[in-house]
Amino acid sequence: MMMRKNVDMGKDSLYRLFFYFFIPNLCAMIALSTYSVVDGAFVGKALGQEALAAIGVCWPVFPVLIAFELLFGMGAASIASFYLGRGQEHRARIMFSSVCYFAGASSIILGGILFFSTESLAYALGANEEIHSYVVEYLHVTFLGACIIVLHPLLDVFAINDKRPILAMVAMIVGAASNIVLNYLFLFVFKLGITGSALATILGHGIGMCILLSHFILKQGKIYFIKIFKIKSIFASMRNGLPQSFAELSVSAVMLLFNRTLKTLGGTDALSIYSILMYSGIVVFTVILSCAQGVQPIASFNYGAREYGRVKKIYFFVLVFATLSGLVLYVFSRFFDTLLIGLFLRDDSLHLLDSAVYALHIYFISFIFLGFNLVSSIFLQSIQRPLSSFVVTIATNLVFVVILLEIFSRIWGLDGVWWSYPLSFVCASFVTLGVMIFEFRRGSLGKATIAHHHKEA
Repeated sequence: MMMRKNVDMGKDSLYRLFFYFFIPNLCAMIALSTYSVVDGAFVGKALGQEALAAIGVCWPVFPVLIAFELLFGMGAASIASFYLGRGQEHRARIMFSSVCYFAGASSIILGGILFFSTESLAYALGANEEIHSYVVEYLHVTFLGACIIVLHPLLDVFAINDKRPILAMVAMIVGAASNIVLNYLFLFVFKLGITGSALATILGHGIGMCILLSHFILKQGKIYFIKIFKIKSIFASMRNGLPQSFAELSVSAVMLLFNRTLKTLGGTDALSIYSILMYSGIVVFTVILSCAQGVQPIASFNYGAREYGRVKKIYFFVLVFATLSGLVLYVFSRFFDTLLIGLFLRDDSLHLLDSAVYALHIYFISFIFLGFNLVSSIFLQSIQRPLSSFVVTIATNLVFVVILLEIFSRIWGLDGVWWSYPLSFVCASFVTLGVMIFEFRRGSLGKATIAHHHKEA
């Protein structure tokens, strides 16, 4: 596939456009996912099972920070791409600048508040006395770098919508490679413990953020910083970004519920297995998420350009592609399950291997159904249907998994915990199907297509 800078979003082949965005975004997202995987692998090997469990307990904090970014980033980026489709470049720059200024300043304040609440927050996240100190150390550094964690993916999504997916990929890969090197140095050479792992993550994100900043500061595309701040842009981005932001908050809430349930049912061993499942599953999730995100700039631009046939066509293509990807990756995980689990276990923790493999076989079924729900949610947000996107999101990420986790864990214990996750995606798929049928028949797409045909007639 030829990666061209001057792509025509309204006329080029939809399949070529998808892979133009998907391939660099996939590389970038896999690089981003390695931040967590590398932290888990290095911490598990260097510090042992307790530290690995601590990382798992800390994990719900990251969806909260990413939710804060998505509240502005995904919402604002889809609106900015919509404006570019209409030829209103100045309005796209206002949206970008206002959101970046606000997100940067507010994330510094948020990080400061969380930093001074770390001791009590560690217990609220599910830490026991055995791992509490590890959790506090890791979170202190994370909260000090909260602004960097927020701004890095925010700039990334705008770079993609500014037709610079390769730059976004390079920034993520360089940052991720830096994280790997720094994790090794801080943990195995300088012996900084779990603090070193957190510091490596922050510095890796910081390096990637600086690469992306150069694009916008030097005005190398249509979107760049201008000296304008409009509060209306903040509210518009929040309205459109709410579904994906809520999705991340839901992930955090579900992780918290899982941590507390697993701590009660299986203690540190169960928490460690859950950490391993999240680490080993994040790459699979990333592939499907990259498929879903590949639809966003194309759908947003063409919806703004009133090319509704192209909007529908890209949705169905990506839907099939993402579902097949999830199925293939699930089969792949069954063949390499022991290898995946072994990445995170030291010799003194190998007693967890069989239980972790068993849990992985169940947990990973969810990825077969993830594509339909995730692609639909992001697609609806891309065409500025936040309410419909919100319905799909809340069904996928919160409602069913909370209900099934509570019921199944009481009846079947740990088995019930693992089964609650994939079955919640199956239930959510029926809700998603209903929402998409409505949108294509009587919602925005159905009405827009009819109006377009009348205008042409």
